[in-house]
Amino acid sequence: MPVNKLKLIKDLDNYRYVYYWACPDQGRVSPELPTILHASEWIIEHQTENYQGQERRQSNLDRRKVKSKARTPDEELVFSRRENPEGRRITDKVPVIDLDLCPEKLKSMKDELLN
Repeated sequence: MPVNKLKLIKDLDNYRYVYYWACPDQGRVSPELPTILHASEWIIEHQTENYQGQERRQSNLDRRKVKSKARTPDEELVFSRRENPEGRRITDKVPVIDLDLCPEKLKSMKDELLN
């Protein structure tokens, strides 16, 4: 499935924000992710696994960026390659939220609380 068909959804689940990727044909295709950073990392892995053409890149990292050296896996996620995207591929850009379901759910929660 092409990445440009996937849409990033922001939702509210059990009083916390979650993000997930969905396709109009198949519905949700990713697990619930806690941040946009996690969503961007998931889409990179998904694209890498499902790419059918000949891959010319030797690494998923964008070589034009200044690399920060992380010492632990937690720091690696914080100092990820997504901080200042400069690449040309879809997966080199920070994803934007296509559909935000939170305002409706927050409004209904507020109405329930006040009534």
